[in-house]
Amino acid sequence: MKKATKMVEEITKKRKMTQEVKEKLNQKIWLNLCLAIGIMLYFCIMDAIYLYVPSDISAIALKILAMVAILLTVIVFEVAYRKENGALGIAGIELLVFCVIGLYMPHIYAHSDQVIGRIFLLTPLFCALYYASKAVVIYIKTEKSYQNHLSDVKEIVKED
Repeated sequence: MKKATKMVEEITKKRKMTQEVKEKLNQKIWLNLCLAIGIMLYFCIMDAIYLYVPSDISAIALKILAMVAILLTVIVFEVAYRKENGALGIAGIELLVFCVIGLYMPHIYAHSDQVIGRIFLLTPLFCALYYASKAVVIYIKTEKSYQNHLSDVKEIVKED
């Protein structure tokens, strides 16, 4: 009986993620967190311009800000293509979606009613929820992948 419990303890100890895997996982989550903070700041700046700058100037400023973000997205796509980096390509797609939302925000602010404009002020919150759920999915997926790549069969057969 002691041998079985000892074997179970050793297997559970080996199933824990190694420090290297944890560091890679933390790096992925940290990069997504930085991207989320950047996008949320972008939308907060857009919201502040909408709320506190006169409407004739804010429309131009919002369009310029959206175009700068689109340019940044194109640069991210170029770097992802040249480095053949799929994760950077996915980040580029996310940036593109948020930039399209940012591109339409001046039109929505100017031509829709107050309720819809106020809903779009919550875009940074939606962004935070998206990236928080993405971090959880990355963590779970990495842990499952690590667990699936471990093989306990060799150890169990060797012990018997």
